Amino acid sequence: MGRRGRYHGVALLCAVVAVNSFGMGAISPVLPLFLEREYGVSATEVGIAVGFFFGMGRLITSLPAGYLSQRYGRRRILALGAAINLVGAAMVAVSFSYFWLTGWRFVSGFGGSIFLTIATIYLRDEATPETRGRLLSLQELSILAGQTLGPLLGGYLATIFGLRVPLYAQAVLMAVSLLVILLALPESRWREQAATQQRRQNRPTAPAAGAPTGPDAPGDTGRGAIWRLIFSPAFIFVGLFALMIVANRQGARFSVMPLFGRHKGFGPDHLGLWISLTHVPQFFTTMISGYISDRFGRKVPILPSIILLCLGIAAFVWAGNLWQLLLSGVLLGMGEGLGSPAGTVFFADIAPPGMEGVTIGLLRTFGGLGTMVAAPALGAIADTTSFPTALWIDAVILAASGIGLLLFVRETYRRRRS
Repeated sequence: MGRRGRYHGVALLCAVVAVNSFGMGAISPVLPLFLEREYGVSATEVGIAVGFFFGMGRLITSLPAGYLSQRYGRRRILALGAAINLVGAAMVAVSFSYFWLTGWRFVSGFGGSIFLTIATIYLRDEATPETRGRLLSLQELSILAGQTLGPLLGGYLATIFGLRVPLYAQAVLMAVSLLVILLALPESRWREQAATQQRRQNRPTAPAAGAPTGPDAPGDTGRGAIWRLIFSPAFIFVGLFALMIVANRQGARFSVMPLFGRHKGFGPDHLGLWISLTHVPQFFTTMISGYISDRFGRKVPILPSIILLCLGIAAFVWAGNLWQLLLSGVLLGMGEGLGSPAGTVFFADIAPPGMEGVTIGLLRTFGGLGTMVAAPALGAIADTTSFPTALWIDAVILAASGIGLLLFVRETYRRRRS
């Protein structure tokens, strides 16, 4: 299959990811209101149903999903994840009790984690080292597109037809994703197998210019490579940075900051505008991050990402009017757009040959841990001290993880100079 066939698979996968994210975005402004109105639960119980069990599903499935994709192929496991997500979404839509809905949210998170993990592996298969940053950033862009447009659909449907209708809409969109995977998406694993076989047959005595220099280097094969990976500085520091990117999003931006904003006097409409605005600059900086990492090296976007995220946190803490609030959203979106793809590309580079799926699964496990731990931890700090203290601690740990990456992780790819 030539370049046209390769890009055909990439385009289909990105469309599937966008549709899937569109469905998840459609319920994001509705599900908390649905839980509160239908079952009369507290804010803590809403948080458990919306985030905790969904994140737990992500935590426990990412690594097994990567392993299964190595054994049975990407397309089959991608379809399995989409099918599990569909079942969970459909059962949430017909929920009749809080515990029923919470249990099926766990199932939905279980399937969604498999789906996103394999989507990353699929794009890694399709990319070359020269295009890896740009192709992997396409997944982030597809997710952003769905997260930006989905809430508009969900809010409109809920206003016109009721709070339960967006839940049905999500299930329908999940079904569309599954059908596209089953009927049209080609398998990608043969590329990874062919590349691994070629590396084993052609073992150069020294790496060529522009070749990977970590565990992805030719000749570093076998199961022992995965242990060398786990104890390598790249795995530890890139994983921590990826964890803190997710922790900042889930714990600070989607949990502590809205509560702090309400205490500052901002209404739900202002906070909703602030959250939506973060996605606009993030869309563009995600594209820029992929280009920069392919052109100048994987570490280059990290420092600007740290600076922008910390400035965004500071701007939110000090925000006293709407324009200052919106400025913090712009800075946070720009920072996450630069940093999130960089961590994914790093892990794609350091994956040992034959262990690509497992390596990406480990990356997603870091993200799942950030999803589960961040909101309760930062919330507890805010309860015992103050909202600003919780956000400053988040900023310090985030900056430390990024600086550790810059200091202790060797660059994995630089484009060959002409």
